[in-house]
Amino acid sequence: MKRISDLLWLWVIAVVPLALKFPHLFIPLKPLIKPMLSSVILAMGLTLKGKELLSIFKKPKLLTVGLISQYSVMPIVGFTIGYLFLKEINPELVAGQVLTGSCPTGVVSNVYNFLTGANVALSIALSGVNTLISPLLTPILTKVLVGKLVSVNALKLFLDMVLITLIPVLIGIGLNSLIPQKVERVKPYLPAYSTITVVLIVGFVVAAGSSKILSLPLKAFVLLFLSSLLHLLFGFWLGYLIPRLFGLEPKERVTISIETAMQNSGLATVLAVSQWGALSALPAVFYSVVQNLVGPFVIKLFRSIHKEHLK
Repeated sequence: MKRISDLLWLWVIAVVPLALKFPHLFIPLKPLIKPMLSSVILAMGLTLKGKELLSIFKKPKLLTVGLISQYSVMPIVGFTIGYLFLKEINPELVAGQVLTGSCPTGVVSNVYNFLTGANVALSIALSGVNTLISPLLTPILTKVLVGKLVSVNALKLFLDMVLITLIPVLIGIGLNSLIPQKVERVKPYLPAYSTITVVLIVGFVVAAGSSKILSLPLKAFVLLFLSSLLHLLFGFWLGYLIPRLFGLEPKERVTISIETAMQNSGLATVLAVSQWGALSALPAVFYSVVQNLVGPFVIKLFRSIHKEHLK
């Protein structure tokens, strides 16, 4: 099961040409896309407990720095990179890059923090709080940053996020608090389930936009990859620098860096399709691949720099 989730990047790369060649295999998934993503967010909620979320409020400095890093670095960097590299191709791609940066942390950040030896409890708490407040912040940030480039229906974005993220994650937290023993039985299967579901969502997005995607020049794909790579690397760097400026310890710096850079690209994909169409979801699809390719190397880098702090 673990092997399935570890190779998310490979499954995403494999499903893209399949969906381009045989779009009819994935198009029937259209009415299921939002429920499928909601189930992934619910699975994330099943890994959280109310007391874990509340624990972060006892350390307001960590919470504040983590939220500042997440909701300033990623949206602004996403806009800057998208505007520089993608605007001339299609403004919707800029919107997709910004939306990817404005979405909350991906659940994979918890796994990466665990593998790095960072503060897993802080990672889980920040992921939960990020997800809970994202229905408010994500639409506002997207509207402010790209509202002049493309039409942004902030209310629709807010309602989509309430249904897709807020309600499922609260249900998951509730179930994990009320029936923890039963939840423990299914936890080993959640990463594999989430991985398969995200891959199917990517398959649908690519299939739905196959005609537009195939009409793009090779240069567009190079710039999409470069945009995602720079977005991710700046996320790691600034996500580490900001906690350092606030005087946090190395372990907390690394935790917040990973929380900042690792995005919920599956959520960004579905929201982009709902808001503008399949083409705008390409930055999120590329980001999903890039963050899972580069992430393991960043883990090794952090562990080599902070051997005495990350155990």
